[in-house]
Amino acid sequence: MKGIIVYKPGSEKIANKAFTFLESIGIPVDIADKCSKCEKYDFIVTVGGDGTILRTLQQIRDCPPIFGINTGKVGLLTHATPENFKDKLSIALEKMEIEEFMRIECENLIALNEIALLTAMPARLVEFSVFVDGVEIDRLRSDGLLISTPIGSTAYALSTGGPIIDPKMECTLIVPVAPFKLGWKPWIVGKQRKVEVEVVGRHCLAIADGHTTLQIEPKTTLLFRKSKYPARFFKVENRIARIINMLRNI
Repeated sequence: MKGIIVYKPGSEKIANKAFTFLESIGIPVDIADKCSKCEKYDFIVTVGGDGTILRTLQQIRDCPPIFGINTGKVGLLTHATPENFKDKLSIALEKMEIEEFMRIECENLIALNEIALLTAMPARLVEFSVFVDGVEIDRLRSDGLLISTPIGSTAYALSTGGPIIDPKMECTLIVPVAPFKLGWKPWIVGKQRKVEVEVVGRHCLAIADGHTTLQIEPKTTLLFRKSKYPARFFKVENRIARIINMLRNI
């Protein structure tokens, strides 16, 4: 078994501690500030925050299991702190219990949290038509539209009034960003549904997990689908319990 430690700039000290610890228990490991190829690795340890995990997943579609050490702010996706990572990482590597979470794709974008369709011109609204299985469920003007996964329901979607969804579910959450329409509520649709969004008016940006961006031209229809590449994490504790505890302290 061999791993790689991927760290956020500024977290080198903790990354080196993790490197020394893994070497001390006989597990060979590489260390880098990014990882774009993972064929020779059985697991990844990230040192940073949720953003470091999301950035790593953007670089690798078929990604080995991730263990996150949080040196950021929230750390909903991470497993441990710099103070307790040795015990938790030891347990994770001993049990090798893995949990998978749905990701979504659109065009050549892939996301664990959400693909955000956002206005490219601040203070100018974008018009969207939203279709589920070919049926137009609504047309709206807004600052943007989020197509989110269940685990992404506690990310950007939460700040726009979306519901919290059990991260083990497989469904798609559709949430507007500052809609210019009274009464527009989020939609939750099953994973088997075909979700399409037509960009009706001016162009917008499609942004996957805050990292990868595409410019979308007017009159473009985008198809969103469940990815065949789930995100894989070590299971160290109950994910729902961790989310609740973290959200209470935000």
